[in-house]
Amino acid sequence: MEDIRDCKGRIACKVNAATGLVEVVYKRCKTSTQIPAGGTLRIERDGVVTIVTRSSDSAFHVESHVNAA
Repeated sequence: MEDIRDCKGRIACKVNAATGLVEVVYKRCKTSTQIPAGGTLRIERDGVVTIVTRSSDSAFHVESHVNAA
């Protein structure tokens, strides 16, 4: 599993590019899902939005920014 960090350097989730598995752990609560190629997952925490997109069967693309609203 590879760590994905948000724009503030915090771990937003962990991913496995080969299987598409994404795990989010926050306050001892663990959520997991499997993203198909082309699929996205939006993670919002403490005013930071992180969008994880599975760009292919072997890679993820990550965008992270502070939510202006």
